[in-house]
Amino acid sequence: MRIPAVFSCLVAGCLFSFSLSFAQTSSPLPPAVPEETVELQPLTLIDSRLQTTTTVDEAQQTSADSQAADSQANGKGSGSATKRTKVTGSPTGEVPASTAYVFPTSGQMNRYWLKNTLGLKPILGSAFTASWNTWVTNSPSEWGKDATGWGKRYGASLLDNGINTATLVWISRATGRDPRYHRCGCTGLRPRSRHAIQMAFMSYNRSGSLRFSPAKVVSPFAGRW
Repeated sequence: MRIPAVFSCLVAGCLFSFSLSFAQTSSPLPPAVPEETVELQPLTLIDSRLQTTTTVDEAQQTSADSQAADSQANGKGSGSATKRTKVTGSPTGEVPASTAYVFPTSGQMNRYWLKNTLGLKPILGSAFTASWNTWVTNSPSEWGKDATGWGKRYGASLLDNGINTATLVWISRATGRDPRYHRCGCTGLRPRSRHAIQMAFMSYNRSGSLRFSPAKVVSPFAGRW
């Protein structure tokens, strides 16, 4: 009887210890969280960031639009001011800086000589001179008033103009003067009249200043010699 009783006690002790250790190692399940209390915080953060980015973009766009409007207004103002600005002539006879005067090259001199020797202007001018000397003044009288006389006067006038132009260009090259006529950048009757009178015996040099031109004084009489 003692051996079965002892064996029964041992089995009961083992079972009791095993159940106790299993109860200590097992952890209880976490309480269930109701679905209604769940908050979608990440979505709220994303929305706030999107709203902040949109606000910054709108502010930058508004600033860019205002700057563009200011630049356009300033451009119109400067343009109108530029249009109202008048160019005045220099009292010293120098070309204004805005004109950007450049002394003519040899090619430009040659083209000027050909244009004023065989161009439309000398051809029409010689025709008018020949007609005037034929039917108005009859000079020279020994050539008569017929077509032959008109042709002689026309050829003489064209040759005289060619000699005058060649003399003007050659002497201007030798003395470093510009034989061309340049309009005045000034305004008003008196400044323009004074400039026209000066250009009759003065020319621009290489530095853009008006100086006395021997070619303009000598060339009008070269064809008559």
